[in-house]
Amino acid sequence: MERKNKRSVSYLFIIFAFLWAVFTCMKVAMNSNFWIDIKVAGLAAHVPELAIPFFIKITAMGDKIGIGIVAILALAWLLIKKRNYVGAAALALSTAIGNEVSKLFKDFFERPRPDLEHLVSVKSYSYPSGHAMVGMIVYFIIAYLLMEEARSKAGKVIIAVITAILLLLIGASRIILQVHYPSDVLGGYALGYLWVVIWILLYNYFKKRIK
Repeated sequence: MERKNKRSVSYLFIIFAFLWAVFTCMKVAMNSNFWIDIKVAGLAAHVPELAIPFFIKITAMGDKIGIGIVAILALAWLLIKKRNYVGAAALALSTAIGNEVSKLFKDFFERPRPDLEHLVSVKSYSYPSGHAMVGMIVYFIIAYLLMEEARSKAGKVIIAVITAILLLLIGASRIILQVHYPSDVLGGYALGYLWVVIWILLYNYFKKRIK
């Protein structure tokens, strides 16, 4: 019964992510305004200046260097400590290909960045947020692999909560630093989650085949 409930929740998340990804892609393609962009961006403008350095450090956890360091450490753990070669391959390939897919989306939609003072340097287009999408891919898959190794339910919950908080902070940092619309971040989360689902299915399939 518990496994059935988990599957039902997973299916709901997948359906919601798919619908939201389609919705945001269509709206961005039509150059339509998002209600959430206007409301949330206004709230982000009231973040105290003292908090800006914190969010600059948080956003670094989702850029190339931050993602690279975390991925390398996770790969070292998977290859040397756990000898989980399928997991290492899934993490490496999903991240590398996912990053390129994110760039393809950006170049396809060509959505301009918010017309605000950018508090960090940016060069690419706005939709989807690469930090949100690639961050979702890397940290979600690492969390999934860690939860596989966790022996207690409490340990799994802790891993899930920490991962969720980190991803939310990375996404919030992109809005607060005025380099992304909220819809860019939410669209990045949805696309990243769908990408993760594909790779987790592949990971489980090949893990069973090898065993």
